[in-house]
Amino acid sequence: MPFTTRKSIAFSIVARYFSLLCQFASTMVLARLLTPEDIGIYTAGFSVVALAQLFRDFGLNQYLIQERELDRDKVGSAFTLTLILSWLLGASLLLGSSAVARFFSEPSISPLLKLLSINFFVIPFGAVTLALLRKSLRFHITASIAVTASLVSIAVSITTALMGARYFSLAYGAIAESLCTVILALWFRDSQFPFRPTLRGARPILRFGSMIGAGNIINQLSISGTDAMVARFMGLPALGYFSRAYGTFSLFGRLFTSSVSGIILPLFARDNHNVDALANGYLKSLNYAMIFAWPFFVFLYLFTGQIILLLYGDQWAQAVPMVQVLCIGGLLLPPILFSDNLFIAFGRPDITLKIGTTANFTKLALVAFACQFDLQAVCLALVGFQVIKLTATLYYLRRNLGIGLKPVFRAVLHTLPCLIASMLPAAILGQYLLGGSLGDLPAMLLIGAVATTGWLLGLVCSKHPFRLEIYAMASKLPGLRAITAGV
Repeated sequence: MPFTTRKSIAFSIVARYFSLLCQFASTMVLARLLTPEDIGIYTAGFSVVALAQLFRDFGLNQYLIQERELDRDKVGSAFTLTLILSWLLGASLLLGSSAVARFFSEPSISPLLKLLSINFFVIPFGAVTLALLRKSLRFHITASIAVTASLVSIAVSITTALMGARYFSLAYGAIAESLCTVILALWFRDSQFPFRPTLRGARPILRFGSMIGAGNIINQLSISGTDAMVARFMGLPALGYFSRAYGTFSLFGRLFTSSVSGIILPLFARDNHNVDALANGYLKSLNYAMIFAWPFFVFLYLFTGQIILLLYGDQWAQAVPMVQVLCIGGLLLPPILFSDNLFIAFGRPDITLKIGTTANFTKLALVAFACQFDLQAVCLALVGFQVIKLTATLYYLRRNLGIGLKPVFRAVLHTLPCLIASMLPAAILGQYLLGGSLGDLPAMLLIGAVATTGWLLGLVCSKHPFRLEIYAMASKLPGLRAITAGV
């Protein structure tokens, strides 16, 4: 069956949700096999690896996707630069692992970093191919690769954890995922662009990548810096609780943002010659993001305790108030979720750099101050970070693309009927079912079903634009064609 762009996107989203379902199941298993200390050690080590990964990418993938006229020299230069940067960073992790372990006062981090450094010697051989597949909108292929690699990673992590590998089990899973991704990417490599080492087309890549790379590095520096300060001033067990709280808050990113993040930039880049088309595409993404984000974070706020207990067990109960604070910041997310991709497609990566620099350095200052108090204060500092980033984003949207506050308020008004129709009955039902004889798991499933039904009714009653997507998907199902045809 030939894959149109719409089918490819749909396949990618469905595959992503299947992968996430498997990851959720593995997270529940690993949360019971690993201790908060194990999670804290891996989080501390991986914060350094994540920062190094941004130096490795340096905006090269984004350049390939948005570049209108690719040739062999540009692709070869991107591969060569990726190879050089990755291998240098891999060697740096090997040599600097002991220093990082001394900084965290945890000797176990040193062998963990040495193990994770293997990824940097492997990843370059698949990175360029994945970028070219995304550029050509062949999302069904990239999704298949991602799902297969994720399943391999889950299997390796759980198996090694059962064998007593502790925090190393997560590293083994990460390495297995990288190896699987590279092997499959090489299988689908386009012979039109052979991996021929060259630096002939390096200059425009470095010019573009310097701004994207700097912005990504600053963003990851703020994330790693937050983890490092929590670990340094509050201890690794505290970092474990904070990591679990932030991971729960980040479920929205895993459920919604990550399923379309690899799609948004190529779709925006397709219209990068037309400012009005870019603006309309962004506003459409804003409406879709808000209709998912607000009900999600309100639901998470109302039922945080039950969700933490069901997903991770009662040993993580201290994370509940932290998650509830973070949910407040979640309501500010929709306008900034895809703004970076919008500015990059618009040919203004300098805007993303300005916003990221201002917001992230302020975030580090707020977190440093909050670490003098408690973990809830740290989460409140992250809400302040969201406020600053939202303010800067709205300013540049109005200044460069003519997008003012009216469309944002219009998205809010479109969202309110769905929010009320889904959350009000869920909150009422929760008062009667939770803590009763039915049990928390069946009760939460029933509450979730009621909330979803109310959400769908709210979509129809408010005539939200996303209802048209649901009609389009339903029309593909034989039993629903007659119904949707008359809507």
